[in-house]
Amino acid sequence: MACDQDDLCNAAKQLEELYRELDQAKYDRPQAPRESRIGSTKQMGPKDPLPIWTLSDDLEFTTLLSEYVNDAARFIPLDQDYYQHGFGRNGRRMCHWIAYNAGPISQLDVADVMLDELKHQARELNHRLRRTRPPQPAEREEVWLTARTICLKIPGVNAEQLRKWAERGHVFRKRSPSGEWIYPVHACIERTQQITSKRQR
Repeated sequence: MACDQDDLCNAAKQLEELYRELDQAKYDRPQAPRESRIGSTKQMGPKDPLPIWTLSDDLEFTTLLSEYVNDAARFIPLDQDYYQHGFGRNGRRMCHWIAYNAGPISQLDVADVMLDELKHQARELNHRLRRTRPPQPAEREEVWLTARTICLKIPGVNAEQLRKWAERGHVFRKRSPSGEWIYPVHACIERTQQITSKRQR
């Protein structure tokens, strides 16, 4: 049964950003201390070892994701770049391909299990990457509203903008129990503020 292509596209974009964060975590090393605490050797070095878990997690998740991507790629023509170089078990590359081809992929038998895998990996990576992020204040509960309601609450925003923001991965959207698209209010406000700030520079 075909899955919703917007759900598939948004899930792929979300996971692509988490893979980007995971790649960054692989190479972020803590600064070496100015003075050694190892005794008289005065040996300098990082306070913490290389985060090996980032490498093992990357291998685990990209191996699983590549199975679904390679299955889907048998039915969808690849452009020249992907045809020549493949996916290379690159999480960001695979997610980008899924998001770009969400329409035709959503019609394949593999679509439902691929969407489940994208969501599962996003949950797991988001949880594991928390250890690399600076402490955050207590999270506020997000409020989700329809495009019409958000347009009434945020001056200058219209439904077409919200749709484009969601398609480009700037904000997420989901379907309400009644089947309408709903958007996170605070994320939409922050996006509006970002655009306003850029225009004022």
